[in-house]
Amino acid sequence: MSPKSARPRSRSLRRRIRLRQLELLAALDHAPTLSAAAREANLSQPAASKLLATLASDLGIELFERAGRTLRPTASGRALLRRAAAWVGDLDRAQDELEAVADGLIGSASLGAGVGSCYALVPRALDHLLRDAPEIAVTVREGTVEELIGGLRSGHFDLVVGRLDVGSLDRALLVEDLYDPPMTVVCGPQHPLAQACRLAWADVMASEWIFPESGTPMRGGLEALFRRVRRRPRRSVVESSSVQTNVALLSRRDMLWVLSADIAGYFADLGVLRVLPLPRLAGPSPLVLAHLRERSLSPAAQRLAASFRQATRELRGRPGRPAAAAAGDANPAVTR
Repeated sequence: MSPKSARPRSRSLRRRIRLRQLELLAALDHAPTLSAAAREANLSQPAASKLLATLASDLGIELFERAGRTLRPTASGRALLRRAAAWVGDLDRAQDELEAVADGLIGSASLGAGVGSCYALVPRALDHLLRDAPEIAVTVREGTVEELIGGLRSGHFDLVVGRLDVGSLDRALLVEDLYDPPMTVVCGPQHPLAQACRLAWADVMASEWIFPESGTPMRGGLEALFRRVRRRPRRSVVESSSVQTNVALLSRRDMLWVLSADIAGYFADLGVLRVLPLPRLAGPSPLVLAHLRERSLSPAAQRLAASFRQATRELRGRPGRPAAAAAGDANPAVTR
């Protein structure tokens, strides 16, 4: 018999670990120090140290080691920290579902959303869900890519939607391509070019531009365009990826900016931006829907995912889109 199988069942994790220990471990997964994790778990530091020591003794495994004043997890400790965060996240989601049922609903779903998805795709998907399944409660939180992926792994989100760098994601995530909107050049309604019927790239190079931040896929695509047309704007003093800041700035100054066509359409409908009649550019990456492969979606989260697919079909078929872009979006969603 191997040493692993010979270990007494009395030392099994599920019989030994306590909820307070789980909460502390989940806090330690992201807190910089033991004292910070203890505060998050509403414990004193001595009580937190005792809980960790008791757990290590009960399991017969060294979970942490001291390096000066720093407490560092061992390989076993790191594995347990990751799992504890997911377990506590599962409990929080279970609490949300219980509260939803108590309020007369049939369940709840939590969504993490990237900024680029929050203007056209997310509102349209939520509209479908609220019409088709009004008894489902939904929580939406906007965040960066790192926050979205971290929230998935910790169990705070059932689903995330946005432009994710699929190549850097691990196999723990199940990723479904939704659609890849092209990029357009936009300006404020007061810009001298706002009423133009036809424009060439040479016509826009004398204007001030807002550039995407250096190192972003959007900036790389724009720089490739400038090389291709052998022209470059004469003046660009602002680098910004903040949608709200850039929209407000365009309303004050005669500047140009490159923006995803679906978001540009949203602001154009509100009358605060104009889309210039220039060739559309390929988007930096598609909008995707993702969840943890090992965690099955609840019925409420499945309904939310279905609403995103329905919204995607509508956005792909919106009238007034260039034929090339519509044809490029005609492929069915791809799951990776």
